[in-house]
Amino acid sequence: MNDQFLENLADHEEEKVQKEQDTRQKILMYAGARLNWIGDYVGNPNIKWEEKELELDQIEFTGNDKFLIEGCDRSPKKFQELVLNDQKLKEKYTEIVSTGSETILGRISDRPNKFKILDGIHRLMGAALEGKKTIKVMVPLNETEVLPICEAHTVYDLIRGFQRHRRTEAGETELFYGLKLLLHTYENTRELLEKRFNQDYVNDDKVQAVIKKVLNDRE
Repeated sequence: MNDQFLENLADHEEEKVQKEQDTRQKILMYAGARLNWIGDYVGNPNIKWEEKELELDQIEFTGNDKFLIEGCDRSPKKFQELVLNDQKLKEKYTEIVSTGSETILGRISDRPNKFKILDGIHRLMGAALEGKKTIKVMVPLNETEVLPICEAHTVYDLIRGFQRHRRTEAGETELFYGLKLLLHTYENTRELLEKRFNQDYVNDDKVQAVIKKVLNDRE
């Protein structure tokens, strides 16, 4: 199996997937590949959004940058004050920030009247370095009322793992709790189990017994 064969196979699979997916499904897929939370919020059309002009200090940095999280206590305003008064810091972050004007994405924080950055951290830092006091943010209005949706493979990966490597009594228990967690976490899990992974598509009595148990569980 050479590189050209793999490249052709990848192109073929991509072409098939592109025909099947709408814009939200593509974002969900890319967010999963990049291990971020964007798909959790944008993937479900039942989550409603509103663009707001927020003060920088209403937004909280997220991610793994120790200076942003600990040194600035997640505050873009504190970042602005520290970096604009420190030439070395300014040079460092000037190289990585974005000056794009596209609206960034936020999500509700645990703290009142605050929003965590979901997408656009480099644009947020760029606005801070330019001395701006506000920035446009797209924020969800009902994220606490609506669960996100998952890609079908999120459910199928558990089923496939059981079928291929864990067809034991312990595996049945593990599959049950894995699917149960997804059922309580993603809005579309029940529909996937009932329609996408029913007996017609997954003709496996053990799997179907677990799925039935999950769907009938009331806890």
